[in-house]
Amino acid sequence: MRACHARHKTYAKRAALINRNFALLWSGQVVTDLGTAMFNTALVVWVVAMLARGQLWAPLAVSGLLLAQSLPMMLVRPFAGVFVDRWDARRTMLRMDAIRAALVALLLILVTFPLASVWLLVAIYLTVLCASACGQFFNSALLALISDVVPENDLPHASGLSEVTWSIASVVGPPLAAPLVLGLGAPWALVLNGGSFVISYCTLLAIRTPHCAHREAPTVHDTNIRLRILGELRDGLRFVRANRIVRTVTLAVSIAMLGAGMLHALDYFFVTQSLHAAPALYGLVGCAFGGGSIVGALLAAKIAPRLGIARTFVYALLAVGITTVLLSRQTNLIPALTVWTMLGIVNAATNVAMMPLLLGATPRAMIGRMNALFSTSISAFSLLSSTLAGWLDGEVLRGFSMTLLGLRFGPIDTLLLLTGLLICAGGIYAAKGLRPVRCA
Repeated sequence: MRACHARHKTYAKRAALINRNFALLWSGQVVTDLGTAMFNTALVVWVVAMLARGQLWAPLAVSGLLLAQSLPMMLVRPFAGVFVDRWDARRTMLRMDAIRAALVALLLILVTFPLASVWLLVAIYLTVLCASACGQFFNSALLALISDVVPENDLPHASGLSEVTWSIASVVGPPLAAPLVLGLGAPWALVLNGGSFVISYCTLLAIRTPHCAHREAPTVHDTNIRLRILGELRDGLRFVRANRIVRTVTLAVSIAMLGAGMLHALDYFFVTQSLHAAPALYGLVGCAFGGGSIVGALLAAKIAPRLGIARTFVYALLAVGITTVLLSRQTNLIPALTVWTMLGIVNAATNVAMMPLLLGATPRAMIGRMNALFSTSISAFSLLSSTLAGWLDGEVLRGFSMTLLGLRFGPIDTLLLLTGLLICAGGIYAAKGLRPVRCA
C-alpha cells in the first residue's frame, strides 16, 4: 500500500479535498449519504402514514424495515469482505450503485400499479434487503478505494471529511423526508434515492485509480468455491486476531458499543422521562448531536495528525465515556442538549481517528475482510446492547430507585451510567493495547 501511495503522490495535487480522485469520490458520497438519510426516514413515514395508517400492525411493519436493513449486516458483510479483497474496488462500487439504482427503479415501477398494501410492503422489504446487501459490498470497497487514492498522511483529513458528510446528511436528511413523502408522495423519495446512486456511479466512473490499485479476481480452479471462500474468511479472522492494532481497536469499539447500543435504545425515554421534556422536542437531540459531530470531525481532522492517530482515538473514546456519564446525571433538557453536543464532538473525533488507524495497520489485500469483520463485530455488540437495554429497563430495573451520596438513580439514568462506564472500559483497553503505537 505504501509503494502504491508513493507513486500516487507524483500526480496527486494537494488541496482542500486532497486530490482529484478523492474529490470525485467525496462529492459522490455527499449525494449518496444525503439520499440514504432521507430515504431511510421516508420509508418509515411511507409505511406508518400511508401503507399501515391506523393499523395495529404498523409498529411491526416498521420493525420489518429495520430487520431488512440489519440482516445483511450480520449475514452478508463478512463474506462481502472476502470478495472485495478479490475484486477491483472501484468496479465493485460501480456494480453495487448500478444494482441499487435498478432496485429502486423497479420499486418505483411497482408503485404505479394498484397493489394491495401487504404486497407493496413485501416489495419494499425485498428492495431494502437487497439494497442493504449491496451496501455491504459497497462500503467495504469504499474503504479499500480510499486507501488507493488517498496518501497515508492525508487519511485523517479524508476521514474527517467523510465524517462531516455523514453528520450533515444525518441532520439535514430526516427533517426533509417527512414533508417530501407527505407533500409530494413516496415516488419522489424513490426518484431522489435512485438519482443519488446514479450520481455516485458517474463520479466513480470519472475516478482514475493508480495502476497498482487495480485488482482482478484470481482464476478459481477449485471445484468447491465454498471451501475457498471460508478459507479466506478464516485468514481474515486470523489477521484480525494476530494484528495488535486491529484487534485492539475492534475489541475496544465492541466493548464501547455494548454500552452505546443502550443509549440509542433509551434516548427517547431519557428525554421524555428523565428530562421531563415533551416528545416533540426529541428531535433536538439529533440536531445537537449532529451539530457537534460536524464540529468534532473538522477539529479532529486537524488535531489528529499532530497529536497522533492512536492518542486521538484513545482520548476521544475515553471522552465519549466520560461525557455519557455526565449525560446520565442531567435532569433538564437545555443542559442535556449541551452535553449531547459535546458527545457529538468527541464521538466524531473517535470515528475520524479510527479509519486511518485501521487502514495503516492493514495490508491492502486484507482491507475488505478487516472492515467486514470489524463492522460485523460492532453491529453484533450494538444489537445485543439494544436488546439488553429493553430487557433491563422493562424487567430487571422496573420500579428501581436508589439514592447514593445525595444522587438519585432510576432505571434509565442507571443504564446510561452503565453505558458510560462500558465506553470508558473500551477506552482503557485501547489505551493499554495501543500504548506501543502511541509511544512510537
